[in-house]
Amino acid sequence: MTSRTGVPLRHGPAAIPAAFLLALLILPGAGARGQEPGPSPSPTPEEAPAPVRPVETPEPPAPPPAADSAVPKPPQVRSRKGFSIRITNPAHNDFRFGRSQIDAEVTAADPSLVEKVEFFVDDRLVFIDTEAPYQCFFDFGADPHSWIIKAVAYHKEGVTVTDTVILKRVLLNFAVQVNRVIVYASARAKGGQHEFATGLTKDDLILEEDGARQKIIDFYIEKRPVTLAVILDSSGSMQPAMDKVHTAASRFVDSLGAEDRALVIDFDEKVYLLQDLTNNKDSLRQAITSTNALGGTALYDALYASFRKLRGIDGRKAIILLTDGDDTASKFSFKRVVDEAKISDVIIYSIGLGTTFLDVDLRRILKTFAEETGGRSYFPSKVEELEGVYGEIADELKSQYYITYEPTNTVWDGRWRKIKLSGAPGKDLDIHTRSGYYAVRKSPASTASGAR
Repeated sequence: MTSRTGVPLRHGPAAIPAAFLLALLILPGAGARGQEPGPSPSPTPEEAPAPVRPVETPEPPAPPPAADSAVPKPPQVRSRKGFSIRITNPAHNDFRFGRSQIDAEVTAADPSLVEKVEFFVDDRLVFIDTEAPYQCFFDFGADPHSWIIKAVAYHKEGVTVTDTVILKRVLLNFAVQVNRVIVYASARAKGGQHEFATGLTKDDLILEEDGARQKIIDFYIEKRPVTLAVILDSSGSMQPAMDKVHTAASRFVDSLGAEDRALVIDFDEKVYLLQDLTNNKDSLRQAITSTNALGGTALYDALYASFRKLRGIDGRKAIILLTDGDDTASKFSFKRVVDEAKISDVIIYSIGLGTTFLDVDLRRILKTFAEETGGRSYFPSKVEELEGVYGEIADELKSQYYITYEPTNTVWDGRWRKIKLSGAPGKDLDIHTRSGYYAVRKSPASTASGAR
């Protein structure tokens, strides 16, 4: 059992605090691309792993740099005597691939006295802009690594101000093998209830990437095992519903195949791993029924922890998230978690229990997670409807298509590419698949996150 000061004991077979789960994967760095840059700078050396972050820390800390390439803290200032500069795009701790824009905002009492703005990437000058808006482009390439972007504004009276942002290194986890993209999709007739279309052929669908039609290569119902994260909101507002939540989630576990694996995470103001990955249904049920409702809502932290646990696992992966309220306690932001969702090959099924049309923000958030990853969002008004929702998710997981295609765009420049999957003429289908991917080619030997 895990106890917390001043609150009842939390029961669970293996409640592991989120300090373990929320250690950052990303290494710090920075980057940008100028309108007339030279060759892109070489990646910074691999940095040391981040230390485990205590749950109590107010903000997720940046991981420490390697000893031989420590990131210096610039002595320059951002503002002097009403003269200031701020890098507005990209944001600090963001990430970039491919050709991207860098924007800086300069404030001066007399804008005509701004002489120029210099843009640097990893201390290399890449562009000089002499008039507003101050911006440039830089090719971040296709390899994941960190960058430092610096912008220096010069005043004609001799004053200079500087702003710096660090871009993080991310490891992309969607499935791309050499030059073949892998997507999972589900389909059902529009206007239908819960029947998924499992008898389709590749000719029944139209697949587009950035508006260009693509030729589908592999197309079949995915029968291989799935790896799942079952996330349960156990904040105080869930107290009246917990018994029925336990029953519905436990029956969902009963529906899993013999080789399917799942883990169980619950969250209030903190995140707990109650059961690590296993195909033992008794252990999963025990973890689910051990949850007690109390405290706040660290929704984003729970999702981020799930991405961390599922990272590096081959094959199909999904998160089933149940919550009844807005995030109130997370260290990670909505944008940060959406970014992680877009670089992770994980399908999210989000369930907003008891939400109404007044819960605009929560519904938007849950819909975004599902739409970006190819899942679905559900908003049952009563806890009694949960069993049906979990049952529909279980049916969909058994009805998903495994689809591959070779993009006609053969430039692997790291840019975001949109995927659209729709029914062919005469096929009125509601199809769900992920929204896109970053065009980063994996090597044939790669086994990371679904590459086959």
